[in-house]
Amino acid sequence: MKEVHLHAKLADLQEVDYHNTLVLHALTEVLIEKGFFTKDELSRKMVELDSQLTFQIETYTRISDRLLNGVNQEKSLSLD
Repeated sequence: MKEVHLHAKLADLQEVDYHNTLVLHALTEVLIEKGFFTKDELSRKMVELDSQLTFQIETYTRISDRLLNGVNQEKSLSLD
């Protein structure tokens, strides 16, 4: 029963993702048609944001790993 429920949730997420993608694509096309920005400007901004987000994710991952390693070291010391 849980597996069926999980599949239903996944299908719902896929539908939401599809609709969000469709709205985003339509909005982007309208803004380009109205001259708010070009496809090249949009592409450059996407690359810029991707780079920033990748850096942030990598930074948070390193910090998290260091924190977890510190907690694990404290636990092992307290067990000794």
